[in-house]
Amino acid sequence: MVHPWGLIIPRPTGSILCAVAAGLLVSGCAQNGAMPGADLLGEATAFTRPAPKPAQDGVVTEKELAEATGYWGERYAKAPTDLEVSLNYAKNLKAMGRKQQALAVLQQSGMFHADSRELAGEYGRLALDLGQMNVAEKLLAFADDPAKPDWRVISARGTVLAKQGKYAESIPYFDRALTLKQNHPSLLNNLALAHAMTGDANKAEGLLRQAADAGASEAKIRQNLALVLGLQGKYQESTQIASRDMPADTAAADTAYLRKLTQLAPVAPSKGGDVQVAKVQFKGSALPNDALSGWNSQVVAADARQ
Repeated sequence: MVHPWGLIIPRPTGSILCAVAAGLLVSGCAQNGAMPGADLLGEATAFTRPAPKPAQDGVVTEKELAEATGYWGERYAKAPTDLEVSLNYAKNLKAMGRKQQALAVLQQSGMFHADSRELAGEYGRLALDLGQMNVAEKLLAFADDPAKPDWRVISARGTVLAKQGKYAESIPYFDRALTLKQNHPSLLNNLALAHAMTGDANKAEGLLRQAADAGASEAKIRQNLALVLGLQGKYQESTQIASRDMPADTAAADTAYLRKLTQLAPVAPSKGGDVQVAKVQFKGSALPNDALSGWNSQVVAADARQ
């Protein structure tokens, strides 16, 4: 049937709901190790417990997450149409990496709560995570409430556009998200790469440095910074930064390869005496399925336009 969100979703059946709920039986097998509560380049990991106990230093153990998932799974089996239960169960399933199962929970909940922007936001961001661009685009547009803006939804809308190659169109969304979540490393990273993809590596450099200054120690941000430095011909600094996360000879080889790809040709000094640097533009990119924020450039080429 046609859903109010503009999607065609099958009606919920007992077999589907039972299959979703059955997954809770696996949750008790998790190990006792530590599990990060948030992905630096992604969104905050959901973690909802029946009797919440704040995790120290943003870390949640696998055991705690498994227990919470089992709890909400049991409640979902008894009340699959309850919005809060469905959301909490799906969030914890997603946090455990059981994304397809989380998607099924959200999909079925959408049949009963078509007017829930919160549900649409969770569903849309998970669809984006799973590469379902058309579904994500429709859901996130519905979830984006001007009266109650959610930076995660807004950022996700920008990411959808970026993955469609509409980098310039994605920039206002990342800017808007940053007004709500200032200096968030993942947003700065996304905005930086959007600018880099439109040929403004200098702007991207400033944003990535800002992300690093905000306390981000994520290697992906350093790798992106090294990349945009190399795109501007700043090869020595690019190699130095890259070598923090890889052997020096590997970093040097990567820089040499980047130099070959960009092929920055010398240009005449401007009237003011400053040397002009050729703009560099990416010709392709890929986003990882889990973080939604660290973009890996595949092809780089010099843009000779002045």
